[in-house]
Amino acid sequence: MHLIWKRPDGFHGASPSDFSVLELGGHSRLWLHRTDKDQYPFRIAGGWEENTGTVRLNNLVNLLPLGQKEWLSYLNHSFDHSMKDDRTIFVEELTEWLQSLKEHVKGDTWETEILQQALRLMSERVQSYKEAFIRAS
Repeated sequence: MHLIWKRPDGFHGASPSDFSVLELGGHSRLWLHRTDKDQYPFRIAGGWEENTGTVRLNNLVNLLPLGQKEWLSYLNHSFDHSMKDDRTIFVEELTEWLQSLKEHVKGDTWETEILQQALRLMSERVQSYKEAFIRAS
């Protein structure tokens, strides 16, 4: 399995106005597509969870510029559509999954840096909303 970043250049004939820019910290920025939040900006290639993992990851990265309300809504929706019965286990497995993706990052040095920063930020957000998510049961 590989985790790659889809560069915004020429994506589905897109123009710069189709994207918003997310500051990841330091000197890194990530272009988020304004409408395609399932298949952009990352791709998990190979492995049994290629498509579902890609959609899950992209939905999470597109939440980065949003607040607690949107994060909790996404986490609740994902939990309701999962096979899990325990919110704590669900959020811990999500965090572990995001951490495990760091081992599969591929690309040029600056691409892997962007991927690593985005994964770190997603993990931090999940952890910061963990208690509110667990209490929402």
